[in-house]
Amino acid sequence: MSATGWLIAAAFAAVAALVGLVVSTALRWGTERHSARLSHLSGVRFAELFLFLDPAQFIKLNLIALLCLPLLSWPLVGTLGAGVIFGLILVMPSAAYRWLHARRRQALQTQLPDVATSLASGLRSGLSLGQAMDQVVRYQPSPVAQEFALMLREHRVGLPLDQALQGLAERSGLHDFHLLVATLGIARDLGGGLAEALERFASTLRRRLALEERIRALTAQGRLQGLIMGALPLVLGWVLYLMEPSVMGRMLSEPLGWIVLVVIAVLEAAGYVLIRRIVDIRV
Repeated sequence: MSATGWLIAAAFAAVAALVGLVVSTALRWGTERHSARLSHLSGVRFAELFLFLDPAQFIKLNLIALLCLPLLSWPLVGTLGAGVIFGLILVMPSAAYRWLHARRRQALQTQLPDVATSLASGLRSGLSLGQAMDQVVRYQPSPVAQEFALMLREHRVGLPLDQALQGLAERSGLHDFHLLVATLGIARDLGGGLAEALERFASTLRRRLALEERIRALTAQGRLQGLIMGALPLVLGWVLYLMEPSVMGRMLSEPLGWIVLVVIAVLEAAGYVLIRRIVDIRV
C-alpha cells in the first residue's frame, strides 16, 4: 500500500476512534444521568406517595427493559417501532409517577370533606383535636389516613402541631388543605367553635366538588373530541402508509416531507392545547 493509502487509512482510523470515544462518553453520561434520575424517582418521589421501592432493583429492571424489549420487538415492528418502544421505556417511570401523583391528589381532594366531618364529629363527642385526628387515621381510607398518620408521628416526636399541619398541607399540594389548616388555626386562636367551623368547611367543599364533577361531566365530550381529533391524523397517516408505502415513504425520506410532518405536529399540538383550554373550566 502506498504512503497516501496509509495516511487515508490512518485518518479513517483516527476519525473512527474519535467517534467511538464520543459515542461511548455520551452513552456513559446518559446512563449515569438516567440512573441518577431513576434513583431519585424511586427513592424520593415514589416514597412521597408511600410507595417504597429499592432504587438499585428499580434501575436494574429499567435498564434490562431498555436493552431487551427494543431488540426483541425490532424484527416485528422495525427500526422506527423499536425506537418508539425505547423512548416509551425511557419516559415510562416519570409518566407513571405523574399519573399516580395526580390520582393521589384527586383522592385527597375527594376525601377531605369526610375528614373535616370526622374531625367535627370527634370534637362534638368530647375528643381533643389530637384524638379526633387519630380517629381519622384509624377509620378513614388511604391516602388521607397515611398523610394524617405521618403528621401525627411528626407531632409526637416534638414538632409543634401548627408546623406539622403546615407540612401536611405542603405535602398534599392542595389549596383546600391549606384552607383546612387555616380553619383549624383561626378557630383555636380566636376560641370559636371549631366543630361548627369544620362542618361549614366540609359543607362548602362538598358543594364545590359536586359542581366541579358536574362541569367535568358536561365537558367530557369536548375532552374526548380533543383526543380523537389529535389521534385521527396519526391513524390516517398509518393507514395510508400501509396502503401506499412508496408514496407515503417520501414523507420520511425527503426534506419537504419532514417539514410537512413538523407543521402537522405543531398544528396538532396547538389544536389539542386549545381544546383543553376551552373545556378546562375553573370553579
